[in-house]
Amino acid sequence: MKKEPIRILHFVRYMEQGGIQNFIMNVYRKLNTEEIQFDFLVCGKSVFDNEILKLGGKIYYMPYITDIGIKKYSKNLFEFFLTHKEYKIVHSHMNQVTGIILEIAKKANIPIRIAHAHTTSNTNNLLVKMYKRFLQMKINKNATDFFACSIESAKWLYKEKSNQAIIVNNGIDIEKFKYDEQDNIRIRKELSINKKTIVVGHIGRFSAVKNHEFLIQVFNDYVKINNDAILILVGTGELQENIKKIVYKNNLKDKVLFLNNRNDTDSLYSCFNCYLFPSLYEGISLTLIEAQCAGCNILASDTIDKNTNITGTIMFEKLNQSSTVWAKEIANMKLYNRYDNYDKLKDTTYNITNTVNILTKFYEQKYININGENQ
Repeated sequence: MKKEPIRILHFVRYMEQGGIQNFIMNVYRKLNTEEIQFDFLVCGKSVFDNEILKLGGKIYYMPYITDIGIKKYSKNLFEFFLTHKEYKIVHSHMNQVTGIILEIAKKANIPIRIAHAHTTSNTNNLLVKMYKRFLQMKINKNATDFFACSIESAKWLYKEKSNQAIIVNNGIDIEKFKYDEQDNIRIRKELSINKKTIVVGHIGRFSAVKNHEFLIQVFNDYVKINNDAILILVGTGELQENIKKIVYKNNLKDKVLFLNNRNDTDSLYSCFNCYLFPSLYEGISLTLIEAQCAGCNILASDTIDKNTNITGTIMFEKLNQSSTVWAKEIANMKLYNRYDNYDKLKDTTYNITNTVNILTKFYEQKYININGENQ
């Protein structure tokens, strides 16, 4: 009789294009799914759903806590656990909201409850920050295990328990993201971009933290220096329509391409001459790891966790500097040259093969411990 795989239930708001989601999918694609399977509890349908189902995963949908309130969300989640007793390991990527998820999981007697920190701050108003701090305080009481993408993320989310966190670097498939000239040619042909045109790129959800409005200002100033340039924005989100209005207002509609979510972001990096990343804050950014692997020139805000600069090729700029200063930084880059960063990443923990090995051993050992306790 065929042995059933260990099933891990992951909590993510949506499985859309984003750093957390891409990290999970990078791991999932490399897993031996006959041994370990990933299932997901999310708030709505997203771009990765079909791929998850093809890989053998299950997807459950539940309205988000802000849509139905903490009382209803807690009730729904508890009922879910009571009717899905097959889950012995839950892994939450919801930052502060992880607190309520793991509290309910504990009440439902889920033995392994993993919190995973992916950032170092939030942009919410004071009232929401206080509410999320209340949820955050539940994490340390209810988690059995702590993961973080960096030491800084662990300190932010787990406070006094940060020293218990296992650092799991945001690994990528370095073979997949290595620069490919044929991908560069194909993408430019698809998007009708001249081979000499400078392509500035950004991949990320249209949310406040990604600072798209400032990104547009920087690009607008760069076009004044070099008119032969295109900006590619990949992703979706609540602020996308607002950003489109800003693009139209600045007469940039022929210069900015909104590609929404794509399943070939690895190919897109090969056509980016510059990767622009002015986030308000960030933990270890997965897209910056990917951009480094592809050898892009990168300009990022100095609020990013500096450990992201694995190859030493990221240029950082202060967010309080003007968009004109940022534009001049791009203009001073050797935009037709690329860095050869493959060897710098190959043997690091940012290589997805190494990340998968770490997580596989962890899940398997926890599963063995559970069975031992139940015997």
